[in-house]
Amino acid sequence: MTEILEQKKEGTWGVSQVWNESLLEREERPVAPRDRIWASELGKSKVDIYLKLKGEKQTNPPNARSLRKFEAGNIWEWIVKIILQRAGILQDAQRWTGYQYPGLLQVSGKLDFVAGGKPDYERAMKEVEAIGLPEIFTRAGKRIIKYLQEKYLDGLDTRIIEVKSVSSFMFEAMEKTGKSSQNHRLQLFHYLKAENMERGLIVYVCKDDCRMMEFPVFNPSLVEDEYKAEIEAITGYYQRNEMPPLEKAIVYDKDIEKFSKNWHVAYSGYLTKLYGLKDQMEFDEKYAPIAEKWNRVLARIREGKEMTENNKGVIAEIEKAGFNITELTAK
Repeated sequence: MTEILEQKKEGTWGVSQVWNESLLEREERPVAPRDRIWASELGKSKVDIYLKLKGEKQTNPPNARSLRKFEAGNIWEWIVKIILQRAGILQDAQRWTGYQYPGLLQVSGKLDFVAGGKPDYERAMKEVEAIGLPEIFTRAGKRIIKYLQEKYLDGLDTRIIEVKSVSSFMFEAMEKTGKSSQNHRLQLFHYLKAENMERGLIVYVCKDDCRMMEFPVFNPSLVEDEYKAEIEAITGYYQRNEMPPLEKAIVYDKDIEKFSKNWHVAYSGYLTKLYGLKDQMEFDEKYAPIAEKWNRVLARIREGKEMTENNKGVIAEIEKAGFNITELTAK
């Protein structure tokens, strides 16, 4: 039986190995000090950003899985680009932008799309049909065009669109809270500020089931306070040659009222250097059980249950980590 299977194996051909290897072929940026922040870094770990600005080589660069996930995101971005293009509303794509407040580090980044204008809707319908995309995208594209034609017959205002593909877990978390990721919000605001434009959209695509959700960002708006505060903080550490404090491994999410693993640590490019952990798996194995344990005790307190000696020990752990248990459980 083994011999027959080996014969079949030798007599077949495939492309999976070449495909998988090609996903890992990426041009690496040379590691060197820089005096500008990438827009995509805003809202991420300040200690990681600081080390990158200083030219510190990462101890935990993106692994093969991370690189493949990045390329999967590029595929979704390309699909949205094609739909916008064929709908006749794509004005520009992948434009480099830069903005700098006086005395602060410059922020640079490459926006996804600028879209708007007055399309030829009849031609757009034909264009979408002619692309040859899978039926789901053709159907969605035609419905988008029909919707725009009915609601915006005189054309669309110009706006910047950022496309992000996320897991169903993250998609549903944002859907529940009604909030976009701060990292993505700040990134889009940078493009609006740099281009002096009034509005933009973060478009989220769920990689698991193709659902789509969008959040608007405006300029001016309160997002600028977040944006400028991030740049001021990073600039301060950079100019003082002072490394920012390490991130907490577990954080408390006010929106869902639970503890969770800190993704700033889990995905840190300096996980080994800063936190002494080999990889994300080791981080998860160490801190996921702790977050779950803390959440169980929070639930017991909120339900008014009597605290066991073990529960009291967990409460001491939570407070030692810098959290106020009274504030977290206040009704």
